[in-house]
Amino acid sequence: MKALSGILTAEDLKEALTGVDVIGDIAIIKIPKSYEKKKHEIGECLLREFAGVRSVFSQNSPASAGDRVRGIEWLAGDDRSATIYSEHGCKFKVDVARVYFSPRLSFERHRIASLTKQGEIVVNMFAGVGTFSIIMAKTAGTAKVYSIDKNPDAYSLMLENVAINKMDGRVIPLLGDAKDFGQKLAGIADRVLMPLPELAIKYLPVALSFMKQKSHIHIYLHKRGNTKKDAIDVGIGELLAKFEGLMKINKIEGRTVRSVGRRLYQLAVDIDLEKGA
Repeated sequence: MKALSGILTAEDLKEALTGVDVIGDIAIIKIPKSYEKKKHEIGECLLREFAGVRSVFSQNSPASAGDRVRGIEWLAGDDRSATIYSEHGCKFKVDVARVYFSPRLSFERHRIASLTKQGEIVVNMFAGVGTFSIIMAKTAGTAKVYSIDKNPDAYSLMLENVAINKMDGRVIPLLGDAKDFGQKLAGIADRVLMPLPELAIKYLPVALSFMKQKSHIHIYLHKRGNTKKDAIDVGIGELLAKFEGLMKINKIEGRTVRSVGRRLYQLAVDIDLEKGA
């Protein structure tokens, strides 16, 4: 902010930069269209100020509803979108122009990995480049993670990341829609991960098909509320209604991951389920 004060006024600064994501040596920022003429100056400034950053892009369109890949535009530095990102002792090859990736889920990836037990079988229904899956398998030691994604680019990078982190045989990449594996993976999962808020509710029946008699399911949602607690109550209430008469809920807890809009929150809901109402 201090460095940009030579380019933008104090009022402009409040509006111009709503956040910076640093992924490996790439920085991605959001710049309002009103600052279009200064976008490359802003990019050059951030390139100088952020140690280790070699490329700066702006996000010029939101993540799409399908593969969630966000539109980006080069601003400064190297004009390349691939990088190596490190987290929790693992390395990941990421291409920010071809796949969805958020460094802001680092705590969640560690949290879910810490819950994963030795020897568990996990199904990750929306795996991306394999970040959640690989960290879970490495942390839990003998756990096996079936890692599904329908984006061919994400799947290709996931294969590379499994090899980079020496998780062959422990993380099993699968290309396709999670619902296409409902029969193949039926009844095998001790734990099911659903880290795609846009599809979580729609794909609940698929998640339930993967679970054993008793399983843990981690569901990510976007919900509105005047407060974080309100949003959590809304999300848990919706899930309780979905499971009523179908499953026995032994435990359900929710937490806010982050704010994603005005009174709109990303939630993580952890549920211990048992077949039979």
